[in-house]
Amino acid sequence: MPKDPSTVGIAPGDGLIARFGAVVVYLPGETSSTDRILGAIEAVADGEHPGAAIVQRLAAVVFGGGSEPPPFGVVAPTGDGTVILLRGPVSAEIQGAEGTRRLAGARAFTWVDEIVREPVRQISVGADTALPLATHPRSNLRDGVVPGGGFVFRVAVRKTGKSARPAPAAPPSVAGNEPPPTAPAGMVALSESDTQSSDEARAPAEIGTRVGPPAWSEISEATRPTTSSRPQPVALDKVPAHGGARPRRVHPAGSGSAASTLGPATGTLVFEDGAAYPLDRPYVIGRSPMSDDSVRTAAASPIAVPRDRHVSRVHAYVSLEHGKVYVRDASTPAGTFIAAPGAEQWTRVGTAPIELPPGWSVRIGERIATHRIEDRRKDATEISGERRRP
Repeated sequence: MPKDPSTVGIAPGDGLIARFGAVVVYLPGETSSTDRILGAIEAVADGEHPGAAIVQRLAAVVFGGGSEPPPFGVVAPTGDGTVILLRGPVSAEIQGAEGTRRLAGARAFTWVDEIVREPVRQISVGADTALPLATHPRSNLRDGVVPGGGFVFRVAVRKTGKSARPAPAAPPSVAGNEPPPTAPAGMVALSESDTQSSDEARAPAEIGTRVGPPAWSEISEATRPTTSSRPQPVALDKVPAHGGARPRRVHPAGSGSAASTLGPATGTLVFEDGAAYPLDRPYVIGRSPMSDDSVRTAAASPIAVPRDRHVSRVHAYVSLEHGKVYVRDASTPAGTFIAAPGAEQWTRVGTAPIELPPGWSVRIGERIATHRIEDRRKDATEISGERRRP
């Protein structure tokens, strides 16, 4: 059985470090919830990409009980990256080709979750005041639970040769066929001599401003991807025979400015509690949509969904194109779903814009909103004003 090239260095401290396969956990100290948290993670850690399952189990354990949820840090692989979960005074440092950036669990009332996709060399998780961590040079946790004040998850390059002597230079045609180094799921192996230019590497996102890719309205016409290159949505179940219709994908405009493609207002996005938002502008939906760049620059309006543990800080984007409404997910663990009128099955959407036809609904966490065109109702400012009245 080949050895995993990644290592987990342990920093001294009074907390607990646990490793179950490719999943690594940091707990600042033992509490009444320690056994339940570790048990929930270990139960699904053997899966191929257990990140999403761990998010669901931790949500039930952490927020389902009556006691105060403890702080923790978790690093786990997902199908398209590595998810980092942080709660309370726990932070993570992510080192990659573009430098080091930090996530802080104290920035959210519930927890901070982010899927890391850019190439990384190592991820350090520990108390806010402990970073950067100093680990023992010979420590390497391979399985189990040990005491510690944090961990450093290092992604190493897998060796491809057995001889210590340098190999002779190969012709370009042969070297081009050599497979790249491998690494754990959701990670990309990098050597210390990696000199990939900033034009080729994907720049890391600024913490606190964006969780997923930029809104469709922010992408210039020249750089928008073609239809064939966009990821397809993941269908949770068969699309119901509601006229045999599937949501149509957006086709990028061939010319003109982004403002010229918005078109007239197509209707209203109406939530179950009666809140209505006119579909004459882009929106960012989430627990803290104000942290998104498109809201900061007034390119989109925010729709806040507070007090929902299944909703990320920036969860979904609503955009307009030639009078049609489109929705896409912001790479969230819980996902964004759409359904036809009267349908019982929901279809999960990806990070590419998918049309939300009139009458269709979008589900974000426990909230459901419907695209209506029969009336415009009241706009968001009027609703906010009514809610503030006694």
